[in-house]
Parts: sequence; structure tokens; C-alpha cells
Amino acid sequence: MTLTIEIPDDQVNALQARAASAGLSPEAWLKALAAPALAAREETAYSIVPLQKSDPESWARQFDVWVDSHRRDIPVLSDEAMSRSLAHRAWADPAFLRARVVGR
Repeated sequence: MTLTIEIPDDQVNALQARAASAGLSPEAWLKALAAPALAAREETAYSIVPLQKSDPESWARQFDVWVDSHRRDIPVLSDEAMSRSLAHRAWADPAFLRARVVGR
């Protein structure tokens, strides 16, 4: 089956760049991106373990596609923000968290 999707030129360029970085054609990259979602069953969580064992190269390509699908402009949280003590203080006092996040 052939499927035609209209996307803006800037997205075409991004698609081609991501596919090239994964060593795939844009078509193959999109297939790899869609395959897990289409293969997953509603009643059972999708598992990549069989793919890891049977075809590690394909698994690595799909993993790279997944990694590349995440935004890179989101700042990494500090160690303090990820600390358990900060989470406990936020649960105990929601105003503490608002003051830290919003800066009030």
C-alpha cells in the first residue's frame, strides 16, 4: 500500500536528517517509527525483548529512532530537582514547590 502525507518543507528536511542519522531512508525511518505502535496489542504491553534477541541490528535502529524522537531543547533537571528530599518537601508543603517552580 502507498500512503501519501503532506508535510511542510521544514519538517521534510528534519525527517530526512533524522533518517540519515539513523542510516535509513525516510520511508524506512517512518516504518520503524510506526511499527511498534502498530504491532502493540491493546490487551498486552508491547515488548521489544524478542526483537532484541532475534534481530539486534533492527532493535538498535529502532532504539536510535526513539532516542532521536525526543526534544533536545528541554533543559535537564538539576540534581537538587531530582532529589528525593525535594519531592518529600513538595508533598508535605505544596506552597514550597510553587515557590521553587514559579519563583514566588
